[in-house]
Amino acid sequence: MNKEELTLSHFDIEYLFFKTSLYEKIDFPENFVELFDKLFYNPKSNQFDSFCIHCQKDSTFKFTDNYISNPNFPGLPPVSIVGGDYRPKYWTSLSIPFTLTFNCQRDNSHKYSIMFITNNNKKLIKVGQEPSLATIETHNIKKYKNILKKDYVDFSKGIGLYSHGVGIGSFVYLRRIFENLIEESHQKAIINDANWDDQKYRNAKMNDKVGLLKDYLPKILVETKQLYGIISKGIHELEEDECLEMFPNIKMAIELILDEKLFKIEQEKKTVAIKKFVQTTHSDLIKR
Repeated sequence: MNKEELTLSHFDIEYLFFKTSLYEKIDFPENFVELFDKLFYNPKSNQFDSFCIHCQKDSTFKFTDNYISNPNFPGLPPVSIVGGDYRPKYWTSLSIPFTLTFNCQRDNSHKYSIMFITNNNKKLIKVGQEPSLATIETHNIKKYKNILKKDYVDFSKGIGLYSHGVGIGSFVYLRRIFENLIEESHQKAIINDANWDDQKYRNAKMNDKVGLLKDYLPKILVETKQLYGIISKGIHELEEDECLEMFPNIKMAIELILDEKLFKIEQEKKTVAIKKFVQTTHSDLIKR
């Protein structure tokens, strides 16, 4: 979604927490009351689901402090009862860093927070969050560690760069992962296909290589083979902001590829288990 297309209905904490990098500037409606209410009063935008790094489980986080953390305005009442003349005073306080804190519903002592400033009442800018996006995502991608192997570090580095506002650099790591996934399947084709034409493969462009390897690649990768071209264009031609904007979707595409590989591995394990069960059980029953 382009930043120009970001409407108030999309303007929620989950989007700001997980799909915006540090120092990204986001347009918001001119009427500050509309944004103020969206941030502090809309129940859906005041909570989000995430992996809790403290519980080590998925959880829901809710905005329950009812205060804007801002030492320069200690006399303002809780946000939950703000109305009338207080809104402009709060809005003035938002021009300097303010923090929203969310409590894990499994354990209220586990807190996630996000910090913003406003830019001349025209932009909302995320200037910090705790834990960092990279820390949260590192836990989310642990399930891919065994299939990514050495690429797991690159995946983590790419996410880390994105969380610090580095778009083009993050794409470099994603492209390397894509290329290694292709090469892994290339080696399988060489071993398993007696008619494999390796010279044809090496002379082909990436989209054509994906087509040649369609029997060895996850279906989603074959269906979205233009992904590599998008990543490469980002590295060589696009601006940092454009890469940052696209990163969540590129990352999700790679995760879909990895999810399909995980599913296949799990399916093979279950197939082996059920075959062993049937053979053993059948043999035991015959002996009775």
